[in-house]
Amino acid sequence: MFFRQIKHFLCAVLFLIPTGAACADGPLPPLHPILEPAFQRELNEKTNSVLSVSDEIQVLVNGVASYPVRWRMLEEAKKSIYFTTMYIFNDETTRKFADLLIRKKKEGVDVKMIVFGMYSIANRPFYKKMRQNGIGVEMYGKMSEVVFPNPAKFWRKHLHDKYLVVDGQEALTGGMNWSGRYERGGTVAKKAWRDTDIYVRGPQAAIVEAEFVKRWNRSADQESFDCADRQLRAAYAEAMFPAHLRYEDYLAPDPRAPYGCRVRGLTRFLYQQPFEYNGVAHMTPFFKETIDRAQSHVYWQCISMRPAPIQKQALIAAAKRGVDVRLMTNSRRNMRMIMFGAGPYYDFTRQEYPPLLEAGVRIFEYSGDAPMHSKGFLVDDVVAAIGSYNTTFTSEKYYTESAIATLDTDAIQAVKRMFEDDFAQCSEVKAWKPRKPERID
Repeated sequence: MFFRQIKHFLCAVLFLIPTGAACADGPLPPLHPILEPAFQRELNEKTNSVLSVSDEIQVLVNGVASYPVRWRMLEEAKKSIYFTTMYIFNDETTRKFADLLIRKKKEGVDVKMIVFGMYSIANRPFYKKMRQNGIGVEMYGKMSEVVFPNPAKFWRKHLHDKYLVVDGQEALTGGMNWSGRYERGGTVAKKAWRDTDIYVRGPQAAIVEAEFVKRWNRSADQESFDCADRQLRAAYAEAMFPAHLRYEDYLAPDPRAPYGCRVRGLTRFLYQQPFEYNGVAHMTPFFKETIDRAQSHVYWQCISMRPAPIQKQALIAAAKRGVDVRLMTNSRRNMRMIMFGAGPYYDFTRQEYPPLLEAGVRIFEYSGDAPMHSKGFLVDDVVAAIGSYNTTFTSEKYYTESAIATLDTDAIQAVKRMFEDDFAQCSEVKAWKPRKPERID
C-alpha cells in the first residue's frame, strides 16, 4: 500500500510545488562563469541533478547547531521520515533517537532508513528494535557483498552518504552520522567530532525524498522504482525544478555581493551511487568543473586530504593560473583523536603534500578542540557545498555520497565565515618532504 501511495505522491509533488521568486531590479552585471545559465544546465547533465529552490537555507556549522534542528524535524514529522547514514553508534544520543523514531512510527509516520551493512554489526540491537517496531531498515553493502568477494576492495560498495528528509518538505545533509560524538559538535577534545550540515526547506526537499524513494525501491518494488525514476529523469531534463521557474528571477544586481550579483534560494542536491550506475560517480564532475572555473579562490576541507588524480589535477591547474587554493585537513594531534587507526591516515595524507605545495596549493592543518570531519567546499564566494564527499579516491570513484550545493549569497557567506574561523585554528604547511624508508641491511 505504501509504495502505491508514494508513487502517486511523487507524481504530484515533483511538479505541483508552488514557490516564490525573487525579482531583479535593473540589468545584471556580467556573470561569473559559475553563475552562467549554460554552465548550470551543463551541471544538470554531468551530475544527474537539477538546480532547485529552497525557501530556507541554514548552514549548521557543528553538531551543537545541527542536532537541535534534527530533533525538531523528527518531532514535527507528520507523514514520513527517511534517512541514510554510515553508522549509528550505541550511546545516549542514539537511544533517544531510537525512542523518537518508534514513537513517530506509532503515530502513523512512515519511517525508513538505509545504513551501511558492514558497520551495522556494531549495533545490531538497534536495528533489531527498529524492525520489531515496524520501521523499515535496509542494509546497503552487507558483509556477504563487500568482504567475501574481495576483502581488499571493500570500498567498492560502501555507503557514505548522510541525509535526512522529512515529509518531503525539509531536508538536511552533511558529514554527520548519528552519535553523541557528533551531537557534542567538536567542543570536547577526543569525545566529539567537528562536522557540518546544511538544512533546506522547500522544493529542494522533494528531490531529496524522490531520490530516497527510488533507492529504497530498487529491489523492493519495481513499479514504485520505475515511477520515481521517470519523475526524476523528467525533473533533471529541465533547467530548474519546479520546471516553471526561471533562473534569472533568482539573481539580482547588487554592488555589495560578490561579482555584483546577489543570488537567493538556489540549491542543488548532489548524490551518487557508483555501484548501481556502472561505476559513474555523479558528484565528481561538480567539483572538477567548478574548480576549473574558479577565478579567485578555492577552499576545501575534509578529514584526510588524499586527492584522487582528477581532483589533484584540477586543484594544481587552478593554483598554477593564480587561484588561491587552500586545502584544510587534520593535524597529527587531531588525527590521533580519531579511532580506527587514524594515525596512518595522517602519514598517508602527508605523502600527498609535495606535488600540491610545489604547484602553489596551500595546505592548512587543523588543531581545534576536536578532530575535523567537515566536508566544506567554497569557490569564489559564488558557490558552496556541504556534504559527505571527501577529497579522496574513494569519494571520487566508489562511495555513495550526498551534498547540497548552493548559489545563495547569504548561505555562501555563512560558509565563508566558517572557513575563516577554521583557518584561524590551523597552521599552514610551508614545506614538507616525505620521509625515506630506512635501509635495512
